[in-house]
Amino acid sequence: MRADRPSSTAALIAAATVFLSRDRALARFVPAGAAAICARCLTALQLLSTRRGLRWLALTAERATIPGLLLHFMLRKRWIEQAVRGAIARGAREVVVVGAGYDTLAARLAPEFPGVRFIEVDHPATQAVKRVAVPASANLQFVAADLARVPLRQVLSPAREPSVTIAEGLLMYLTAAEVDALFDALAGEIVFTVMEPAPDGRIAFHNATWLERALLALWKEPFKWAIPREALGDFLGARGFRLREYADLAQAHPELRLARGELVVHAMRNT
Repeated sequence: MRADRPSSTAALIAAATVFLSRDRALARFVPAGAAAICARCLTALQLLSTRRGLRWLALTAERATIPGLLLHFMLRKRWIEQAVRGAIARGAREVVVVGAGYDTLAARLAPEFPGVRFIEVDHPATQAVKRVAVPASANLQFVAADLARVPLRQVLSPAREPSVTIAEGLLMYLTAAEVDALFDALAGEIVFTVMEPAPDGRIAFHNATWLERALLALWKEPFKWAIPREALGDFLGARGFRLREYADLAQAHPELRLARGELVVHAMRNT
């Protein structure tokens, strides 16, 4: 992303959240309270794109880029939330969201779990918007850092209690070396999303169109890293983690016709 402006991807996901919350058929997939937080992160023009009268425009844009992407966003967020709630139930007392964007999980769970510390780490330009929309609280902390320049290990203090880290929609933008550095800095559990290479080797959603690739190039947010599902176990094992579970949401929900090519993964540090 450009250093002088918030992430375009963060705005896209926030707008998708608001848009789907206003759809009678799909609103049930949006986490409670998420749309209101996302709306506060968007500009007036970005909010305009979510209006009911412009529904056709949003759906046309989705079909022209990555069909099923908006609902895919919501289902992966629900999967991640379930994994994090499970980690908290097992004793995690620190939740770290890396590359948080305009995600609402920490803001929604912090009041529900006052004994858990929530930390969001993100680029300063994006986080400046988030800080206005979601003020910090006793157990919700914001850490501004450009992880393309500063290693995560230098940003966070070592976790003193059981922790779970979330890296949603992040690893595809990192190089292999940056991915290694991120895992090296982590302890406890991690929930992350990862792209699978397309059949032709491209790193992209498998049903993406040429327009989507052009937009990523225009936004200067290209995908850089992916891994096939059958390599997850060895990849994690080499970095001191074990695979707990993963999901291919498109396969799990064929009736919804979701975007294809991204996995949601839950892993735990070996003890």
